[in-house]
Amino acid sequence: MKYEVTVTGIGDFVLPFMRTRESVIIFDKDVPYEYENMVVAHTKAEVKADIVVGDTLHLADRSYTVTAVGDEAMKTLREHGHCTIVFTGKDAAEQPGQIMVKGDGVPRFMVGDIIRFE
Repeated sequence: MKYEVTVTGIGDFVLPFMRTRESVIIFDKDVPYEYENMVVAHTKAEVKADIVVGDTLHLADRSYTVTAVGDEAMKTLREHGHCTIVFTGKDAAEQPGQIMVKGDGVPRFMVGDIIRFE
């Protein structure tokens, strides 16, 4: 297990972003106020190893394969539990803070769900 956190809050705009952009922004529980409505907030945790292509991401009730990791994603994940997870399965990140994954659709989130990279 490289990183595991528990969902503590879900912003009002998370579902629309997931539907229109096929992505979700995660941020640890110290998310700045101005971003609260746009993110899935979670507990703090240490990143034990870099997330790399081929790793598995477990989100709520689904699993995904990591297809690309942006240049800044590991830095922001370590510092703030922050990255954008994109469900398109592309083999290159479009933005530096993105982690691209492929799998069966987008997950549903509930407070208490686990987000785990392994």
